[in-house]
Amino acid sequence: MSSPSHRCDGCGATLQSVDELDRRSGTAGRSWSCTYCGTSVPAIVAEKLSHHRDGSATDRRS
Repeated sequence: MSSPSHRCDGCGATLQSVDELDRRSGTAGRSWSCTYCGTSVPAIVAEKLSHHRDGSATDRRS
């Protein structure tokens, strides 16, 4: 199974983890944007990246 990723429409960066996204919570729910350029990222893509297990030391899911 391949790891989820998304190419940013604004700067072309390949976003592969939630660390590369900025999350903003508001009254209408969460919105996500690219850390590098601030372009909005679709919520479904951001949620998939946020639930991805990468095996790093900060990955709390085992």
